Amino acid sequence: MRPKFINYIKENPLLKVTSLNSGAILMKMMAGLVISKLTAYFLGPVGIALIGNLRNGQNLINTLASSGIQKGVVSHIAKGKDKKKFLQILTNTFFSLGLLVSIVVGVFIFAFNAEVSHYIFKTNSYAWIITLLAISLPINTLNLFILSILQGLSDFKKVIYINIITSISNLVLFSILLYFLGLEGAFVTVILLSSLQFIITLFYARPYYYLFENLKLFYFPKKIISSLSKYGLMTLISSISFPLVYLGVRREIMLTLSSTDAGYWEAMSRLSSHYILLMVSVINLYVLPKLSAAKHTKTFKETVLEFYKLIIPFYAVGLVVIYVFRNFIIRVVYSEEFLPVQDLFLGQLIGDFFYILTLVMVYQMHAKRQVKRFIATDLFIAIGFYAFSVYFLGILGLEGVVYAHALINFLYFLLVLTIFRKPLFSHSKL
Repeated sequence: MRPKFINYIKENPLLKVTSLNSGAILMKMMAGLVISKLTAYFLGPVGIALIGNLRNGQNLINTLASSGIQKGVVSHIAKGKDKKKFLQILTNTFFSLGLLVSIVVGVFIFAFNAEVSHYIFKTNSYAWIITLLAISLPINTLNLFILSILQGLSDFKKVIYINIITSISNLVLFSILLYFLGLEGAFVTVILLSSLQFIITLFYARPYYYLFENLKLFYFPKKIISSLSKYGLMTLISSISFPLVYLGVRREIMLTLSSTDAGYWEAMSRLSSHYILLMVSVINLYVLPKLSAAKHTKTFKETVLEFYKLIIPFYAVGLVVIYVFRNFIIRVVYSEEFLPVQDLFLGQLIGDFFYILTLVMVYQMHAKRQVKRFIATDLFIAIGFYAFSVYFLGILGLEGVVYAHALINFLYFLLVLTIFRKPLFSHSKL
């Protein structure tokens, strides 16, 4: 039985990518869980909430600096990976655009570091952290682009190795700086991790250095920029709205309940991010390049059904196991101080299940640049989550936020399923 199962995995590209990537994801999850444990021990719920605010703020700024075109980079590279000259033109364009925009955004963030610090932390005391973020932006952006190029070239192994080494480095650096510098040390690790990963990425990207031959600064071919702008618009809407919404929800929890409750919600969100990471990585590594390179509508249907058949059952069982052992998980990952988090699991897990069901379909919008659909659905879930969270928070307390998460993701699934009903349930074209 075992050889047949192993052969089945090797013969199936989706399962092969998943199994190959599982080691990297497991390493990242383990590192993340240890980091969560250390944060809970040294900083408590309030510290976790503040780090969550910083991560949301950093994601927002990084997206602005990269123009939100990472998925566009993957898609363009996947389509032209057999054309050396075209790849060099693409790489030159990405490099020029990333460098220019990240410097402009970095200068702006640097100039208003106190205001940004106050918005994220409600104090100007961490303006120096924002300055550090601004300085590191060009490196972080180039790192994102090179990783996207590797994904577009389907060099999954290198991406996986980069993620493994980054996870280990993150754990070591976070542990040392947290121990010696406390909360500020944790902040520094969050900011500098992408810069550290850039060094690792450069090492593994050596076989593709030829793409940077004859590099010209400020090289912006109209056709490519026009095409990328659609991806940028889609990602910017998503990557700006969600961090803002999460910051807003966390503030509402602090005002309505307490900073400790905000820490409990962030603790639940961090746990969720660990298992969601596996699913998103499979979609990024396998689904997006496949949909981008597809020439026929039926590929979309086949890819979605393949994902539902081979991956979703394991995901569903995993969520049930997590719910059953939620008390044990909290004690291991955090501490007894975080036991109130167990009341948040049901709503969070339900929402996460429908989110992944929907996400594999949503990537078709990225692959085929369906800008209006993507923006409309993303704004629907972002605004809906915030509105439901504020409403249910006043009625159900902290549990209301996770039930808002469950409700909006269920509605999100129905909405996207309705949009793609023809390609999924018939032979009609998109």
